[in-house]
Amino acid sequence: MTDEPGRLDRRKIKIAARGSQERRRHARVSLRLHGRFWSEEHGEHACRLVDISPGGARILSRLKPAQGDRIVLLVNGIGRLEGDVVRAGEDDFSMAFRATDRKRDKLADAITWRFNKERLGLDEDRHAPRKPGRGRARIRLSDGVVIAANVIDVSVTGAAFECLERPRVDEPVRVGEMSGRVARILDNGFAVVFDPPEAQTNDSEAA
Repeated sequence: MTDEPGRLDRRKIKIAARGSQERRRHARVSLRLHGRFWSEEHGEHACRLVDISPGGARILSRLKPAQGDRIVLLVNGIGRLEGDVVRAGEDDFSMAFRATDRKRDKLADAITWRFNKERLGLDEDRHAPRKPGRGRARIRLSDGVVIAANVIDVSVTGAAFECLERPRVDEPVRVGEMSGRVARILDNGFAVVFDPPEAQTNDSEAA
């Protein structure tokens, strides 16, 4: 019995993306998003996210809950999160999320999508289900040709794209503000690993 092409593609994509999924489970990224939080003692208050990972977040707020307080956090573009305050500073506080592994996986996808969306110039696919990893990207190849591709998977360190074009492995590419290289060819596209942050800075200065 042979695999259906669609199933085979999804399986290979999942295997290719496994490393980036593990990295983003623990990655803390800077996201300046507005939101609100609620606690039983203080009620509801406006706040702003400073950074976040699937395990917790740092939040800026005029009102600071006490360490140990139970918090319900609602962040624009991320959703509803619950957890406990683990550190209370002068003008911010940190919380650890209470979440299942499934919830953390979904949160990791949402975080990396928000983190990469603007810097990679990604456009959401309005006709597809609203979930992380769906969108359109413009990719500039080394010869100056620009191609449009569907986003399959995106992480802090790389992304996978679906398209008819097949650039060569190790070819330099640009996706939005990010530079990188083609890491591998997939049945229905290719995967890119982004250059380290210092290389991104040098490329921007040289441009």
